[in-house]
Amino acid sequence: MISVLAYIAFGFLGLRSLIVLVNFIFHFSRKKNHPGDDRKISVLIPARNEENNIGRILDCLLQQEYKNLEVIVCDDHSTDTTPSILEAYSRMDEKIVWFRGEDLKPGWTGKNFACYQLGRKANGEILLFLDADMELKGDIIDSMAAYLKKRKLALLSIFPKQILMNIGERATVPVMNWILLSLLPLPMVSFSPRSSFSAANGQFMMFRDNVYHKLQPHNIVRSSAVEDIEIMHVYKKEGYRCATLLVDSRVACRMYSGYREAIHGFSKNVLHFFSGSLLWMLIFVFFTNFGLLFIGLWSLPGFYLALGAAVLSRVLISLLSHQQAFMNLILIPIQHISFLILIVMALSQKIKGSLEWKGREIELK
Repeated sequence: MISVLAYIAFGFLGLRSLIVLVNFIFHFSRKKNHPGDDRKISVLIPARNEENNIGRILDCLLQQEYKNLEVIVCDDHSTDTTPSILEAYSRMDEKIVWFRGEDLKPGWTGKNFACYQLGRKANGEILLFLDADMELKGDIIDSMAAYLKKRKLALLSIFPKQILMNIGERATVPVMNWILLSLLPLPMVSFSPRSSFSAANGQFMMFRDNVYHKLQPHNIVRSSAVEDIEIMHVYKKEGYRCATLLVDSRVACRMYSGYREAIHGFSKNVLHFFSGSLLWMLIFVFFTNFGLLFIGLWSLPGFYLALGAAVLSRVLISLLSHQQAFMNLILIPIQHISFLILIVMALSQKIKGSLEWKGREIELK
């Protein structure tokens, strides 16, 4: 029995290591895009209680090298000083406009409804939806618009560098990079029409305007707590080309501040990293936690080979994610514990059928 489990664990680790290597080669072989053209780009930001972030992202946008931008912010009924900050920026620069969103309608999540309203107000040929906690530098918008045009994409999403400020964030955030980059070969998102090869990040999603207005994707996924991946599913099923990239430090984000917030945040979408399959998630949990043990009980040389592959994969994933490889290696035991905790929380939310996010109850399908 041990030998059978060891063979399965070895094969599973080998497949995941190969996926990591493919992602590494794909990312570092991609050439930097030349500047695009002067098409108008609408930057659309949903904001709910973002007083600590909204000024920073607006400053970043005003400093962007690409100038043909309109910036539209939907204040999603903030109870902090977000509206007054938005008003100050709109007076400072005419390219920044904001509005207070409509009351949330039944059957919608707050973010999807805010994005839907933003899309209806956009005038650009390219629509870029950003989260308020993003940081942009240099020519990133121009570069991604050029990539969208060059590859004839209808949707482009990118995973930014995650800013990790404390041990709690280092113990949780890299877990998501580890799952994604060892399970999904990102080139397949671009080259395969299958919706199962879908990955997207709602923090940065760039759309071609005509397709977006035709499909109205935020309306289609209106009740989803994980709208980004489901939107890419919609696009792929309709036959449109999509891509998801890892990029350099021109795009950064501090997604969560602290351990508890990160666990709570990731628990709402971790199942979607496994294509919504509970069985696939449990298989992953089982073999990533006990696989090396089975291999070690079966063969000591096999254990050293598997351990080397696992360590190398973690190093490559850290480099792809712009994280400290040595720190991630040290924190592997804590990260695995964090992974188990968020899995338990995700299962609890699934059984309950709902979760609370930003002061609102979200129903889970």
